[in-house]
Amino acid sequence: MSSIKLTVKRLYQLRDERMVNAHATARVFIGDTLIATEEITGLTESPVSKYLHAGELTGAVRVEWDCDGVADISAAALERCPCCQHNEPE
Repeated sequence: MSSIKLTVKRLYQLRDERMVNAHATARVFIGDTLIATEEITGLTESPVSKYLHAGELTGAVRVEWDCDGVADISAAALERCPCCQHNEPE
């Protein structure tokens, strides 16, 4: 089964020269088809990942987002080994 690794590399909002929680809406696409919308809230400068089940991947994976602060978000296709479930990047 294919999966998509959605990674938030950074997410924050600046308020009075301090980093505070921010909110982002990430939309994950395979080709031109929207397959998931994720609401993300918090504060991070360290990567945090989530895995989404995708079934068959028949196009390029991409992510678009809206944020009330600073965000850096990526999406990558992965194949899961059926016997041990280790990630195998495509």
